[in-house]
Formats: sequence, C-alpha cells, structure tokens
Amino acid sequence: MEKQNDLFREAVGSPDALKAIPKKQIPELCAQIRAELIRQVSRTGGHLASNLGVTELTVAIHRVFSSPADHILFDVGHQSYVHKMLTGRADRMETLRTPGGLSGFTSRKESPHDPFGAGHSSTALSAGLGFAEADRMDGREAYTVVVMGDGAFSGGMVHEALNNIRADDRLVIILNENRMSISRTRGRFSSYLARVRISKGYLCWKKNTKSFLAKLPLLGKPMTRFLSFVKGGLKNILYTENYFEQLGLYYIGPVDGNDFAAIERALIQAKRLEKPVLIHAFTVKGKGYPPAEKDPSAYHNIPPEDEKPSRPPFHAVMAEELVALGKTDPSVIAITAAMGEGTGLSEFEKAFPERYYDVGIAEPHALTFAAGLAASGKKPFAAIYSTFLQRGYDQILHDIALQDLPVRILIDRAGLAPRDGATHHGIFDVAFLSGIPGVRILSPITAEDLRAAIRFAAAYDHPIAVRYPNAGEDLRARSLTPERRDGVTVLRADIRPGEAKEAILIGYGANVSRIFGAEAILNGQGADCGTVLLGALAPYEATADVLLPYLSGAKKILFVEEGVREGGAGMLLLDRLLRVDPGFASRFEILALASPFLAPEEISDLDDLQGISPEKIAAHILQDRNVNYENDNRI
Repeated sequence: MEKQNDLFREAVGSPDALKAIPKKQIPELCAQIRAELIRQVSRTGGHLASNLGVTELTVAIHRVFSSPADHILFDVGHQSYVHKMLTGRADRMETLRTPGGLSGFTSRKESPHDPFGAGHSSTALSAGLGFAEADRMDGREAYTVVVMGDGAFSGGMVHEALNNIRADDRLVIILNENRMSISRTRGRFSSYLARVRISKGYLCWKKNTKSFLAKLPLLGKPMTRFLSFVKGGLKNILYTENYFEQLGLYYIGPVDGNDFAAIERALIQAKRLEKPVLIHAFTVKGKGYPPAEKDPSAYHNIPPEDEKPSRPPFHAVMAEELVALGKTDPSVIAITAAMGEGTGLSEFEKAFPERYYDVGIAEPHALTFAAGLAASGKKPFAAIYSTFLQRGYDQILHDIALQDLPVRILIDRAGLAPRDGATHHGIFDVAFLSGIPGVRILSPITAEDLRAAIRFAAAYDHPIAVRYPNAGEDLRARSLTPERRDGVTVLRADIRPGEAKEAILIGYGANVSRIFGAEAILNGQGADCGTVLLGALAPYEATADVLLPYLSGAKKILFVEEGVREGGAGMLLLDRLLRVDPGFASRFEILALASPFLAPEEISDLDDLQGISPEKIAAHILQDRNVNYENDNRI
C-alpha cells in the first residue's frame, strides 16, 4: 500500500485499532478504504458497488460494537469486504474470490469475526435471532447486529424472523436501503420504504415536539402523555403506520448511512436501548466512485481485470431466443427473482415489460407464481441460478410436478462457481430434480442446441428444466455429430454407434471443455478414445436408449459429472443400462465431484482438487494401462 494509506494500515489491524482512530480522521479513513476497495476489487473482481456504499456504516458498527464478542452478520455476505479489512484480513484482499483465498462472502471458517456464513440472501436475520436468543438464555450481554440490504427484505424468511423476535432480544437490525439488490429493488415492500423515507419529516416533528412539551412547566408531562395516547391517530393522518414498530421494534431513521456521524449516533442510541431496534439507513450503492454511482448494476459484481471477453454466454443466447419467441407467442412470460441482469431477462423486460416479472429475492414464490400462470394457460419461463433454485425445491415438487404443470425452469450458472465458492456451486440441481417424477431435464451443448431447447420447452406441456453453465459454448462441440429427437439435441458424439474404442468419455454441461481437454491428452498418450456429450438427461430411460448403441464397442466408459455422485445423472443412467446389460457394471465408471462443500485452505485449482480437471480425467482412464501419469507435470 502507498504511503498516503498510513491511516488505513493503522486502522485495519483489528477493531480495537479502529476504535483508537480519532473521530475527526474517520472521513479520511473512509476515503482510503474506498480507494483500497477500488484498487483490489478491480484487480480480483468482485462485488464493488455494494461495499463502497457501506463503508461508513461498517466503520461505525465496529467502533460502537465489539466483534467478535458482539455478533455482526451481513445479508448478503458480499457486502462484507470492509468488514473483512477491519477485522485483520486487509493483507489477504489480493486473494479475494480465489479458491483457497478470501471468500467473497462471510465464512465461519475464515475468521471468528464471521459468526455466520451468508452467500444466499434473506437468511441472516433468522440466524441473528438465533444468536440473540442464545445470548439471552445464557445470560450474556452481547449484541447481535444484522446488516441487511433492502433487497433481502423481499425474501419471505426475513418476515418470518421478524414475527419471532422477543421484546428483550439485544438485536440491532440495520436496514441498508440502497434501492438495489442486484437489479433495482421492486415490489410493494420497496414502495413502502419509499413512503417511509418521504415521511422522515414526521419523525423529526415527533422528536422535537416531544422535547419541547417535556420542558413546559406543569403542563409538559400531561401533554406528553396525551400526545402518546393520540399518537396512533396522529400517525394515520401524518404518517403511514410503521410496519416495524407494529412488530414491536424500536424504529430509528431514516438515517444517512454515508454520514458517519449520523449513523454512529443511531448505533449508539440503539445499543443503549437494550432491546430490538431497527435502524433504517439509506446509502448510495457505489458511493465515492462515480462510474459505480452512475451504474451500480454494472459494478455490482465486476470481473477480474485480466479476464478476456469470451463468446456470448448461454444466458445471453437464452434471452435472445426468448425475446424472439415472445414476439410470436403472447402467452410467453418471463420471471426472475431479482436477477434481471444476471439471467439476461432484462432484455425480455425491454421488449415486453407487461410480461416480465421480477418478484424479488423470492424463489419459492417465483416458482409457485409460475405454476399459477401455467395452470391458467400461460407459458411461464422462470430463470433462476442453480444455487438459488435449491430454495424452491418444495414448490417444484408440490406445486409444479405433482400437478404436472408446464413450468419452464431455466437453470442458469449450472456447475462449479470457483470465484463465489461453495455457497454458489450449481451442483445439486440434477440430483434433486432427477428424483422428482415427470420433470424433463435438458442440458444443451451448443448455442444452437439451447435455442432449440427453448423452442421445445415453449411447446412442451409438462414440467421441464433447461440447465446451462455461466460460459459461452465450446466451439469444438459444433463439430460433433448431433442426434436429435423431437427437435432437441439428445447427444453429440465424435464416434459412430457400435464403433470400437478403448474408452468413451461421457459428459454434459460445463464438463464439455474438460472432456475435450482430456480426450486430447489421452489421444496424445496413444489411447483410442471417443466422446459423447449429453444434451438431454431426464427421463433417463429415453436417454439410455439413445446412448446405448454408442457404448457397445467400448472397453471402458467414464461418465464425468460436475455435480454430486449420489442421485446424479451418472448413477441413474447406469441403473438403466444395467437393466439392459449387467456387463456395464465392470465397464462403466463415474467420476463426480470429490467434495461438494470443498473449501481449500490454500490457493488451488478447483477442478484439480475436485478431480475433474482434464488431467485427472485422463489419468482415470490411463491408470488401467499402467501409465505412471501421476508423475506427469500436467497433474
């Protein structure tokens, strides 16, 4: 760090070091923190705008409260970068969002100052309430501070937790309203918060009037009591009933969360109250960095500086095809859960705003809402990241599959997420969807295949999921011969049915590129191998029927799965193949992820650790040929 960051270096050693900084120097410290955030995150990639917005807020929290004795939780954890810096991790920021480096979210394994991991939204208040209740039961005087973006309040769990708070919990909830989640925050709750902001004059009036009346001799106290008595009716005239006060929380705000003195005063007041408090702070996402202030969505999660532009990602292809479909079919509807830009559906919104729904961070609602639309004859497409689809499992099973409703689930970011880590790996959807009867699963291999899958899904009259990785197509896949059924590419292969091969590699999804790499290594070692890429998974009986002829001439078959082994596509396909020929038991092997929750402690290549790098795939085949491949420098 440069010399002008001396104040920054002095403050980031520990929260106690921060408390020793004179208050008059805090604005300069915040400026240096922002400069360091911009420098580091521009290089590593990550969530920049949200962290720039919470700089003063985070500094104030650590000056008023005492972590880790007091519990500080962030929802979502991607707004915790300043918190990481102030709790002794500033010297590791260069490893941010790298396997084995600092997590892009809070992580219990990383620091005692991270009491709870939060990679998914709307969970921290429930967890924070757990901490507060445990402290109360054990007689500890610790505080629990939960920092939540207003986007998180669109998730139902938040309101379930609010309903469960006790009057004596030492719980401080900070509603950090920046009117953004990833996309701009929408919905009735967002509109309600806007009314609260507008009515902040009432709060000042209430405070000043009460102070004035209390000072009047003789009449002051009776008039104050009378004012309290009529406060409910007065609020109805001057101020909309405060949702949080109705739930028993002491409400402070709105407060300028980028004004250090103001937010520190609010936190000190909240701490003195020793009861549940909600501080309504409003901040500017991207504060202090003009490009991020102007376009906070673009700077929500920026790529590393050395990342090279690639071919259009699958989600962009999906959006383009869905827009084209929407032009000819007015029953096509797009649904997202606060991920309009991330899923590409913002393009559909531009074309058909009346048929676009951003339901907020509420995946369960998105899916059941889609089910209702489907039951009414519409054609809903719900685009949800694989890692977030987990939150809607019951809705897929009970509301969609059980009723055989034609909801089209577009599963984005399917596969490992090396930068975001275990909280965001999209590696469970195949297994949990495969266990639900009646759900068809497609995994397009090329952009052309994805377009065909979208068109097929629009005409399909049953539940269907189309999954694709956060990447562009591998152009090598285009050269493989496709086999199509019902207009959908079921598989692509570089071998003919019945062709004799030493080994055949089978894969789907993001494993396409890994398998191409492994095949090149194997052919270089003199192994005669072939590749089959699956564009369709469930129903597995149908996929096995199409696949079977390609496997008849292979001595060894290796199914590579970027997902969990138990209940995954490999196991289910093998089960079907064994019913036809028990001999597959000795020829068919599955290479799946070594550990779904793997969190390396040192900087590592995640594919290699998980055992699915091209080198590890090739080694799995070559081990039977007595080739000492483990000593090869490519492993």
